[in-house]
Amino acid sequence: MSIGGEMTRSVRAWVFAITWGTAVAVVPTNALPQPAAEKPSDVQLQTAIVRAMQSSPLTAGNLIVVHVNQGEVTLEGAAATPLARREATRLAETVLGVKGIRNRLSVVNTQTAEVPAEQK
Repeated sequence: MSIGGEMTRSVRAWVFAITWGTAVAVVPTNALPQPAAEKPSDVQLQTAIVRAMQSSPLTAGNLIVVHVNQGEVTLEGAAATPLARREATRLAETVLGVKGIRNRLSVVNTQTAEVPAEQK
């Protein structure tokens, strides 16, 4: 209760504003002004995606490079299995602010892959 005798209580999707001695006003919460959500920057998105991939056992050991341009994510590099490739996309999709994902990961068995000799 505030000093002027007004009490505001939020209940589910409705806000009931009650003033003692007057009528009750009922306003849906979507009609109230909402603060504008700040969009995450490309660097923040990239950091969140990389952290998510480092925390997943399926993607942690893979050679995955994450590029972000205006919320559009491109995944490049190598995944050890098709499941790891799909997991990389799923993890990127879970980051709030990602607009789209291009998965350009190749599936490569890192244990049997040969490293090319350096050209001199």
